[in-house]
Amino acid sequence: MTFRSVNPIYGMFLVEHLGKGNREERIQAFESVLEIPRSAAKYVRVPRAEFMPFGPLATEFLHPTLLQRGLATAAELGAMTDEEEEEFWDDADRPRVLTLAEKLRLLFQSEFPDVTDVPIQACWGAGALLQFGGDFHKLVSARQAAKQEGILFRHLLRFVLLLEEFIPHCPPGFDETAWRDELRDIASQITASCREVDSQSTDQMLEEAHAAAAVLDLKPT
Repeated sequence: MTFRSVNPIYGMFLVEHLGKGNREERIQAFESVLEIPRSAAKYVRVPRAEFMPFGPLATEFLHPTLLQRGLATAAELGAMTDEEEEEFWDDADRPRVLTLAEKLRLLFQSEFPDVTDVPIQACWGAGALLQFGGDFHKLVSARQAAKQEGILFRHLLRFVLLLEEFIPHCPPGFDETAWRDELRDIASQITASCREVDSQSTDQMLEEAHAAAAVLDLKPT
C-alpha cells in the first residue's frame, strides 16, 4: 500500500466504494481524511443537499445499506419520504443530515470496529476551488476567509499529495485509465491554482513530499 496521508485500511475501504460515486463524491471522500483546523473548516463546509444533491454513492449504496443495518435513520440520511417529512413540525426537531464523509465512516466503523485511528472531517475546499474555476482568491473572498488563507493553501497541496497516493488504486469495476485521468486532472488543476498564488511554496512543498516518498520507495505514480 502507498498510503501515508490516511489509515491504509480506510484508504482501501474508500477504494472499494468510490467507484460507485461521482466526481463530487470522490472529492468529498478524499478531502474528509485531511484534518483541517476548525478555525478554517467552518469556511469550507460541505454544501447542503439543495445546493449539491446527493450522488449515486449516497443514494444507491450508502443510504440503503445504512438503513438496512440500522446505522442511521432516513432523517439523518436526508432520505425521508414526504409523509416522514410532515412528522417534523419544527425544523429544530429535525435531525441534522449527515455528510457523505460521516455516512462512509458509519459504514467503515460497522465493518472495522477495531480500527479507531481514522479521523474524519467533512469539508469542501478543493471542491469549492474547482467550482470557482480554480481561482483561489475568489474562493477566499467569497468565503470571507482571508485570515485562513495559509491554512487553506496548505490543505489544497496536501489534497494533491493525497490524490497521488490513490492514483495506483483503481476501484473495482472502474476503468483504470479513467481513474488515473480523473485524479491527475484534479491534481493538475489544483496545483496550477496554488502556483498562481505562490509558485515557490507550491513547488517546494510538493518536491519535499516526493523526495520523502522516494526515500520510502513509494514514488508517486
